[in-house]
Amino acid sequence: MTMSDDLVPLVMLPRFTTYAGRASPSQYFATIGMDLTEYDQAVINMWRGNVVGSITPGFAVWFEESTDQDNWTVCTGAPGGAAGCDPGQNTEQQYTLAIRKRWFRMRVQLGGADNVVTCWAVGYLHLRSPLRPATPASPKPPATFGGFFRK
Repeated sequence: MTMSDDLVPLVMLPRFTTYAGRASPSQYFATIGMDLTEYDQAVINMWRGNVVGSITPGFAVWFEESTDQDNWTVCTGAPGGAAGCDPGQNTEQQYTLAIRKRWFRMRVQLGGADNVVTCWAVGYLHLRSPLRPATPASPKPPATFGGFFRK
């Protein structure tokens, strides 16, 4: 398997996604939780335009993972940690995230009461390496991880 065979395209926020309205810590925009059992790393390029409305606080994003889709924690390698991150106005940034739990999502929060912002986030996932390498003389056994079988 070559390196390019290990990469799977990922679209978290399609070009160009627009969010509007105020969000508090309990109110935010989030992608659906995706089962990433077969992957160990995500590389995501994110861009955002100008924040229209109240500039401070303006925009923050978190890359999160979970074992149960109820309790979310920030991914290892996510910029900004618990405070979230912002790629900056009209700036594209690349983030490399370790995937250690089953579920993955992205959360966007606007700070001002009248904020509007357009952004996108795309990238790729790295397939998890097989846990038991096959020998040339025998068929390759299915790789397992956390009780889930790789197809």
